[in-house]
Amino acid sequence: MEQVKKVSPKGNIVERAENVINNLKRNKHGGIALKTNQIRKFLTAVNILANKVAIYKAEHPGATELSEDLTAEMQYLQVKLAYQVGREKKDAKPQSQPGPVEDFVNNAGLISAVKNIGNSIAEFEKFNRYMEALVAYHKFYGGKDL
Repeated sequence: MEQVKKVSPKGNIVERAENVINNLKRNKHGGIALKTNQIRKFLTAVNILANKVAIYKAEHPGATELSEDLTAEMQYLQVKLAYQVGREKKDAKPQSQPGPVEDFVNNAGLISAVKNIGNSIAEFEKFNRYMEALVAYHKFYGGKDL
């Protein structure tokens, strides 16, 4: 389903996010085909988890690893991505090109990025910043909410 890409600790997350958004499929009017509402549940899940991680860090100063519960929640993000792509595919014709959601997930390398977090707080925070950059550039380059 996805090209294997990694949010590199040495890579420029902001630059990568901008490139991903600039390379997304376009609609017939030249705008970004991906709509914010198509990934809203995933974005919400990432934000909720980011809040939980912030609370965990406040309660466990110096912690570098996510708790087992937070690690499980973070890994469940893969399921949310698969659901969004599958939901889009159910309406697609067989042998058709990937839709906007699958295009976004593949080009952004989101599934492999989630897998690469492991139980690392630092890697989760990097992933969270990457998601924020993706959303920001989606809006900046004309992504629509509906």
